[in-house]
Amino acid sequence: MIRLAAFALLASVPLGAEAQDLRQRLNALSSPEVSDPYAAEKAADLARIAADAALLFPKGEKIAVFVAPDCPECDASLADLQGLGVAVNVLDIDDGETARLMARMTLDIVPSYVMPDRLIRGPMPSFVLARYLSD
Repeated sequence: MIRLAAFALLASVPLGAEAQDLRQRLNALSSPEVSDPYAAEKAADLARIAADAALLFPKGEKIAVFVAPDCPECDASLADLQGLGVAVNVLDIDDGETARLMARMTLDIVPSYVMPDRLIRGPMPSFVLARYLSD
């Protein structure tokens, strides 16, 4: 609401050439036709997931989780997922192939999650995971 009021105020003020250019750029940003600024990054993530889907979801799991030994956050995440009752592929990064898979996914912290439609870096609360898994 405040943003719309600011645009309306800006639109009503007579401006010089530089300010006119700024007005046009601001209007372009508020346009519904503006594409998703993260579209290329999302497409690249989806391509990486698809390329390694057989390793990530070998038995049709809904989620893959990269974990490491002696990682309390990993243990908590796995307990949360178990509580949600979903099929999980647990990937221990102590295994060299798994560590390379994690790197291909551009993930660098454990736990990290991969779903068929997204990558999640770092620990997530169970209610967030539940929401993502319900889509």
